[in-house]
Amino acid sequence: MIVRTPWYPEVPEEIAELCRAEGLELLGVTDAAADPEQERVYREWLAQGRHGSMEYLERHAAGKFSPAEIVPGVQSIIFVALNYYQRDRGGEAPSGTATEPDGAAPTDADGAVPIDGAAPIDSGAPPPRGRIARYAWGRDYHKELGKRLKRIARELGRRYPEDSFRAFTDATPLSERHYAEQAGIGFTGRHTLVINGEFGSWFFLGEILSTRYVPPGEPAGIHHGACPRTCARCIDVCPTGALTAPHQIDASRCISYLTIEHRGVIPEDLRPLMGEWLFGCDLCQEVCPLNVRARETDVPAFVRPIAGSRVLLRELLHMRDHESFVDRFAGSPLMRPGWRLMLRNAAIVAANTGAVDLLPDLRASLTIDDAVIREHVNWAIDRLSDK
Repeated sequence: MIVRTPWYPEVPEEIAELCRAEGLELLGVTDAAADPEQERVYREWLAQGRHGSMEYLERHAAGKFSPAEIVPGVQSIIFVALNYYQRDRGGEAPSGTATEPDGAAPTDADGAVPIDGAAPIDSGAPPPRGRIARYAWGRDYHKELGKRLKRIARELGRRYPEDSFRAFTDATPLSERHYAEQAGIGFTGRHTLVINGEFGSWFFLGEILSTRYVPPGEPAGIHHGACPRTCARCIDVCPTGALTAPHQIDASRCISYLTIEHRGVIPEDLRPLMGEWLFGCDLCQEVCPLNVRARETDVPAFVRPIAGSRVLLRELLHMRDHESFVDRFAGSPLMRPGWRLMLRNAAIVAANTGAVDLLPDLRASLTIDDAVIREHVNWAIDRLSDK
């Protein structure tokens, strides 16, 4: 039985009105209390090396479950969520959206960007492409959700100048998942993501830390439902074994970590397990039964593709500098790993998809003076040459 129940926490009308004006329909409030027990568990997780090379998680551990370490005197946390779900159309631009968004190149019939001077693409034989996690198809959520939260924080600051209101969007040590659950936004699923009764797990979180006390609503309790009792689809589908048990993740093995956060050489045994994923991974969310009734987002900045659902591997392999990468992906979450790491990822996907026609492009990439790129390109050439 799939248990999922839409539920909206009670929040003061003043806060709700400001959020609605910004198109934020999912929100909640919680006290900004420290949680020493959760901090202890988190530090054990760090000690086990489950965070991989993300050293910043160690540096900022003190603020993970102690909001006052981030904003002194904080009393309340106002949480909001913004739906980003789009159906995967295999590279096709979402219906009713522009196929040539501002700042992005026009796409071909497969939803990928053609290379200047390249021959027309045979629609019967789609060129090799890599998959992009849904949250990164359009504009960077830090910008889109961040600007809305900042406007709300500024207005609250205007009304209550004696208090402080700081807006954050995934840019603070705070355990957003933990405090969002306390605020009634949802519950933590077995894949470690927050699940909401209305939107499943396809949403961004953002928050405002307030030194002014805002009354919290009713505790979440069993609202929003729960994972089906015997379901382990998310754990079973993870190709790298990053989900080691219900509610337990080894981030150092997660495809999202490997393609985005990890800055160096990806362990050779994990490369084949990354499949077609060029940036991020949606597998655990795609198989989740609580996402079957996902509602598509109507946020224009998300549905106007910059990267889109898939990117041509040849396009990335032809890039030779950061500037060309910026020209193509400016405003997209793909800017976080940047050109060199995305080229690294493209080499891995080329090998995993058997794209032997990319061998000349891969060999040409060996001229790039970057040890990480050369390591992965040589690996891909070896695997494809065997074919």
